[in-house]
Amino acid sequence: MPTYTFPNRDAFLGREAELDRLERWWEGAREGLPVLVHGRRRTGKSWLLRRFAHGKDAQILTCDTRAEGDQLAHLAGALEGSLGFRAQAGDVRTLLGVLLRQAARSPRLVIIDEYPLLAPVSGGAESLTAVAVEVARSQAGVRLALCGSQVADLEALVAEGAPLQGRVESLRLSPHRFAEARRFLASLVPADQVVRYAVAGGMPLYLTRVGRPWSLRTVLCEEVLNPLAPLFDEVRSVLARELGGTLALHFSLLAALALAPSLEWTDLVNRSGVEESTASRYVRLLEDARIVEAANPALAPPAARRRRYRIADRFVRFWFRFVFPYQAELEAGLRPENHYDRTVAPALAGHVTDAFEEICRDWVRARFPEIAGAVAPWWGLARHDLRRRGLRSGEEIDVVGTRGSAVTVVGACHWQSRPMGGEVLAGLVEHGLPALRQVGAGVEGARIVLFSRGGFEADLVGTASRRGGVDLVDLEALLGGGEPG
Repeated sequence: MPTYTFPNRDAFLGREAELDRLERWWEGAREGLPVLVHGRRRTGKSWLLRRFAHGKDAQILTCDTRAEGDQLAHLAGALEGSLGFRAQAGDVRTLLGVLLRQAARSPRLVIIDEYPLLAPVSGGAESLTAVAVEVARSQAGVRLALCGSQVADLEALVAEGAPLQGRVESLRLSPHRFAEARRFLASLVPADQVVRYAVAGGMPLYLTRVGRPWSLRTVLCEEVLNPLAPLFDEVRSVLARELGGTLALHFSLLAALALAPSLEWTDLVNRSGVEESTASRYVRLLEDARIVEAANPALAPPAARRRRYRIADRFVRFWFRFVFPYQAELEAGLRPENHYDRTVAPALAGHVTDAFEEICRDWVRARFPEIAGAVAPWWGLARHDLRRRGLRSGEEIDVVGTRGSAVTVVGACHWQSRPMGGEVLAGLVEHGLPALRQVGAGVEGARIVLFSRGGFEADLVGTASRRGGVDLVDLEALLGGGEPG
C-alpha cells in the first residue's frame, strides 16, 4: 500500500490534541480496536484524518449516497489501484474483509469516511459498526478509522450501555473555541478577530472564508450576503443533511433563537409560534444534533428547570439573524452592501457581545483554574428589598466562577468602544453579589474581574485600586496575554 500524502497538509491548522490522541491510538497496544471520529458537518473530521494519515501506509475510502450495488461497486473501484485487481464484493462484510486482508509489511491505516452512508447497505449503522469491529480486530496490524457526521446516531452507538460501548474508541470533534479559532484569523488585529469569530463561529471552513484579510463589509458581502456567495445558502444545505425531512419547524425555532443570545422556554415558544408540545420535540432533535444547547445558570443543579436555550453554532445564529429573513429580497435585487449598511452593521455589536462574554469566561477558566472549577453566566431574582419596592426584578452576571457552593469570581463584560465606568463595579457590589448571597451562595472574598474592549475610566481604575481584589482586563490583556490592571 503506498504512503499517503495529504496535499493540504500546510493549510491544516490546530487540532494538536486530537492528532496526539490519534497517534496514541495508532501506537497503542489494543490492536484492532477501531476509532470512531464523529461530530457535526464542517468541524474538519475529514481533514483531521487525512492529516493524520499523511506519511502512513493508508487507504482512504469515501462513501456517498448511492444504491446498494452502486455503492459497493464504487468502493471496489476505489480499491482497485491498491489491490491490483477489481474486488468482487457482494456485501459490506466481504468488502471490508478484502480491504483489511491486504498484505502489508508494516501497520496500515484504513479510513472509511462518511461511513454511515453504508448503513442502508449493511442493515443500519449499528450493524455496520459491528461488522467493521469484527473484521478489523481479526486483522493484525490494521488500524481502522471510521468517520461520520450523523451526530445523534453515532453518539448513541457508543453511549453508556450501548451495544458498541467499549468496542470502539470514540473521538468527538467540536467546533474550535476562540483560542484555537484565532489561528485562522492571524492576519487581523485582535478586535477584528473577536468580531470575525462572533460571525463565523468555530468551523474551519467558515473561519477561513470570513477571516479573509479584507474589510468585514467586503467579506460578508462577497462570502455570505450575495446570492451567488458560497455561504449564502450554506446553513440551509447543511441542516437539510443533518436533520432531514421538512425544515419549517426547525427554522421557526432557530429564527426565534437568533434574535437573542439565549431564551427561556416560554419566550422561545411564544416567539417561534410553534405549539409547545411540538416545539419540545423539535428542540430535542436540535439538541441531539448539537445545533441548539440549553444551560442552567451557575450554581443551579443539573435538574433545575431554569434553562435558557441558545444556538450553539455562531455562524448558524448569524445566518438566521441576518441572512435567512432577507434571502428573498437579496435574490430579488437588494444590494448586499445596502443590506450590510442598513441591517447588519447597526446590530453587529449586539451580536458580538455574546461571543465576547464566552471569550472572557474562557480567560477566567485559564487564569484561575484552582479557584474557579466551573465558570458560567448567572441569572436570577434581584435583591428582595428592591423587588418589593418595584425597583429591580432580576439580575444577570456575565461571569460567575464557583468552587462547590462558593462563588470565587464574578465578572462583567463590555464590548463597547468607550471606556467602562465605575457604575459597573458598583452594580456588581450593590446588586450582583447580594443577589447571589440570597440564593445561598458564599460570596465573601469573591474576586471581581471587569472586561472592557474600550478600557476603563480613571474613576474606576482608582476605585478598583483602593478596594483591592478587582482585576481590570482590557482587550490587550484578554487576547494578548498581558497582565490585568
